[in-house]
Formats: sequence, structure tokens, C-alpha cells
Amino acid sequence: MNRPTIDEILAGLAAACDDDAEEPNRYMAVMVCAKRARQINSYYHSLGEGSPLDGFAPPPISSFSRNYLSIAMAEAARGEIGCRLRPTRP
Repeated sequence: MNRPTIDEILAGLAAACDDDAEEPNRYMAVMVCAKRARQINSYYHSLGEGSPLDGFAPPPISSFSRNYLSIAMAEAARGEIGCRLRPTRP
């Protein structure tokens, strides 16, 4: 996979995340994209079950990929996914 590149994903996360947060790194990009891919997966699997979809945001699909991780990575590269870090414990 060569699109989107890791640099595009990091730039998109930097644009979407809080200003006072630290600069996103590769580990953060993996965690954010994996969580979003799980949200998309849960959304599509719950459509057929008739369950309420209150906890899941419907994916704004603008790609032709059917792979949930590719969709999540494209959303991150476009800056559509925001992230927030928890404060560290002292």
C-alpha cells in the first residue's frame, strides 16, 4: 500500500488534533486508524442486526476501497479524524 503515505496521515492528524497536544507519531497514527477501522466495521455489521447506532459515527465514504483500514487511513490523511491524548498520570 502506498497511498496514503505515512507522511500524509501524520500531516492530516496534526491538522485535526488539538493544538496543545504533542506532534503525532507513527504509533499514534496506527492506534487512531485502527480504532476508526473498528468503528466502521462495527457500524456496517450492526446495520443488518437492527440495533441502534448511537455509539457509532457513520463513515463519510469518499473512497472506492472496501477495506475498512484503507478507508480509515484515507480519512486520517484528509484530516477528518481528530484525536485527543489522555493526560499522563504523575
